[in-house]
Amino acid sequence: MNLRKSFYNAYFPFFGYISLLVILGFSPIVTAQKITRYPYIQLAQSNSVLIRYRTDQAILSEISLSTDGKNFSPSIKSAISQTEHSLSLTALQPSTKYFYRVHLGEKELLSDSTYFFKTAPSMGSKEKISIFSVGDMAAGDTQKKVYNAYLNYQKSNYTNIFLSLGDNVYCGGSDACWQDEFFSPYHAGRLLRQSALFPSTGNHDYDNQPFPYQQDEPKMAYFQNFTLPSKGELGGVPSSSEAYYSYDYGNVHFVCLDSYAWGKDNFRIFDQVNNIQLNWLKEDLKATKQDWKVVYFHFPVYTKGTYDSDVNAEIVKLRDYLTRVFDEYGVDLVMSGHSHVYERSRPLKGQHGLSSEFSPDKNWPFNSSGRYDGSDKSCAYIINNSDPSKKGTTYVVNGCGGQTASHRFDWPHPVMEFSLDKRGGSMAIDIENNRLDAKFIDEDGAVLDQFTILKEVNKVIKQTINAYDAIELKASWPAPANSYNWSTGDKSQKINLRPLKTSTYTVSDSQKCLLDQYEITVNPPLGTSKWEELLYQPFDSLEIFDLLGRTWKSIQKEGVVDQQIMNGIPSGQYILEYHYKGKRFTLKLSH
Repeated sequence: MNLRKSFYNAYFPFFGYISLLVILGFSPIVTAQKITRYPYIQLAQSNSVLIRYRTDQAILSEISLSTDGKNFSPSIKSAISQTEHSLSLTALQPSTKYFYRVHLGEKELLSDSTYFFKTAPSMGSKEKISIFSVGDMAAGDTQKKVYNAYLNYQKSNYTNIFLSLGDNVYCGGSDACWQDEFFSPYHAGRLLRQSALFPSTGNHDYDNQPFPYQQDEPKMAYFQNFTLPSKGELGGVPSSSEAYYSYDYGNVHFVCLDSYAWGKDNFRIFDQVNNIQLNWLKEDLKATKQDWKVVYFHFPVYTKGTYDSDVNAEIVKLRDYLTRVFDEYGVDLVMSGHSHVYERSRPLKGQHGLSSEFSPDKNWPFNSSGRYDGSDKSCAYIINNSDPSKKGTTYVVNGCGGQTASHRFDWPHPVMEFSLDKRGGSMAIDIENNRLDAKFIDEDGAVLDQFTILKEVNKVIKQTINAYDAIELKASWPAPANSYNWSTGDKSQKINLRPLKTSTYTVSDSQKCLLDQYEITVNPPLGTSKWEELLYQPFDSLEIFDLLGRTWKSIQKEGVVDQQIMNGIPSGQYILEYHYKGKRFTLKLSH
């Protein structure tokens, strides 16, 4: 009895604590909920995004939104307790920055100012978008250096899209492998929590699957971890597969392919001409009306790095099938990985065979490096849809986002304008209106290669106006401020004039690669009237400017011409322009 009492007295506080927890409805072994996989952005479009994250316990969660980072409104709650959270935020505005906070139960987590995203522009919008492209990553120092070099290059500028070129992981393809080699390293920076993630598969992403490797295998970690636009919900033709898909973002049509695994028809994309994925690709590229077409997948069609595209049987067939499709449907840029080097071609057309069959005169439409940096023969590649001889597809091999190696074969491949081995790096791509700029940024932050593609520039524009009418002229390409050279001496992209006679105006770029010409025919000037002849003339708005186009008086409301109208205006000749009942009237006045 004494032993029992001693035991009870010694441990009573512990048992009393347990009893209290039971009474209050808590379990003593429950710990605070925490996020084990931080948020990443999926299915980004102009009016909605999907945010995914993971918690260590099944729990209800909620995301609240704010456009100013201060006032947050509840947005959406999960319907059931779960560890894999996938919350769709809808009714959003295009091209809008939204801060978000993640709530677990009653707690608010992840609430600092780096948690935000920007919705996609409206489809077809020509505003600037920025892309981070990287392939063959693998956790390690090189991967970290490559990632940090890009972040430092981009500074505070927003990256719209995180685009992977396959072989995202090398440790077996399991879920734990993805956490260690992909999610943890990239969550160390800001991109996954802010930028729309659109990955592609590589051969190593299938490593823990039984042979033959099947697309859309539900037990495969890749397909469990990502929600991808297989239903055409972001534009493009539905693929019914998350292994390959397409989407629109701004004025760009993106296509992601699977160059390795077997589809539902038990064929790979290069196994025969008539297969599901290849037929879908043709249908999708034919259907899009977007200004730009960008395709990405893992196996490259041209390389002399750690693989030889003249020898590898899979790549030989892939090139024979795909490059013909890219030529036919006017694909602008193709990006791949797999070969652990960096290689970049000039725009190519008609090069479907071995490297020995390549002919610069036949297959290179442009005699330029495309660097557009002021060096010799470096003008941008200028694509003209009305001139078939000035079209081509630029091919990039960027398989050195973490894995790097020396080249092994007859280096470089002759279609390549620039080739580099033994260096890690990523690609920064900006697309704005009719201009595409791409830069290869190595692991130390140096820009080692770059190229620019422009479409529908070097225009000749003819227009007829009345004497003294205002006209706005605009250069056909976007560029940094003060890099335009107008024949008028102006330096901005747009200028406003009031020509007195038929004139030709030109604008060129600072490197003298581009030239727009504007032929403005001016109808004869009006006869001169005295302003008193207009007394008591009613108007809806009225403006008086001199023959140099300088405004002297502007009345933007209804009125009547009276004796005070010319007060304060020096003697001379002027143009009086007024609007009345939807019509415009212009007179030359003597004062």
